[in-house]
Amino acid sequence: MNLEYTTIDGRKIRYAASRRTESPQLVLVNPHPQSILTYTNWWERLCSRFDVVAVDLPNHGGSDADKTVITVSQQAAFLPKILDHFDLKQPHYVGPDVGTPLGLRFMADNPGRFRSAVIGDAAAVGKIEGELLFRLNIYSRIARFATLSGGGAIGGRIYTRVANGVGYKRTEKPNKERLQDYLRSSTTFAKLRNQMGFLASYTKEIPELTKVVGTIETPVLVLHGERDTFVGIGNSRRLADALPNSEFDIIPEAGHYSWEDNPEPYLAHVLRWIDKAESSHKQTS
Repeated sequence: MNLEYTTIDGRKIRYAASRRTESPQLVLVNPHPQSILTYTNWWERLCSRFDVVAVDLPNHGGSDADKTVITVSQQAAFLPKILDHFDLKQPHYVGPDVGTPLGLRFMADNPGRFRSAVIGDAAAVGKIEGELLFRLNIYSRIARFATLSGGGAIGGRIYTRVANGVGYKRTEKPNKERLQDYLRSSTTFAKLRNQMGFLASYTKEIPELTKVVGTIETPVLVLHGERDTFVGIGNSRRLADALPNSEFDIIPEAGHYSWEDNPEPYLAHVLRWIDKAESSHKQTS
């Protein structure tokens, strides 16, 4: 992946792209606390088939920290600026983990802007299920303060190490380059503080998403790692049940970072879902 930088609405944003003007458009956003390098294993195959752009959201990866783009709704409101900047008219969307609630918010507010979406391994509607640490970072101001109290260099390092410990169940952790990139995205204090703010926004955002998720007509594939205990699999089952045009599937043997822990079946699902959405679009257009 050739990482580049651009400025969107005054913010430095890191991205990777392979533009193919006659191919279906695809946009990928980073999980948390990771970066777009998490899609390294897929990249060459995506580039051979799609007009593809992968973007580190504000406060993540190599993009700038930004205290005005913190919550789920704020990130969802920034997403159209990303799409417009890269001239993505009606892309397919891949956004596991934190990309799930912001993708849902975006789809509810911008009907038809995504041709399809692949999301999951996240809490987005109803009761939040998962390990205590995950729930504390959402509900407990004290827990978030404890993460931040050591500053970015210490708090971010501990936070990222814990996340990596629960994220991979099937494969070895990524190579040193990727792990260092993930680490850098959370060891800047401003970024870590704003990442904690994103999770804290769930208490207000998820009840609102629960109200509107049934209005989303975009075809959505919800995936979840079979061995993900950090974020309970019930979150994704419940989401798929609530979406009117969705499917649910499990990534075998994978932990929380299922797209990277078992990349081949995850990518196969992504390609199948996009092909299905493209076929449906051609039939109706």
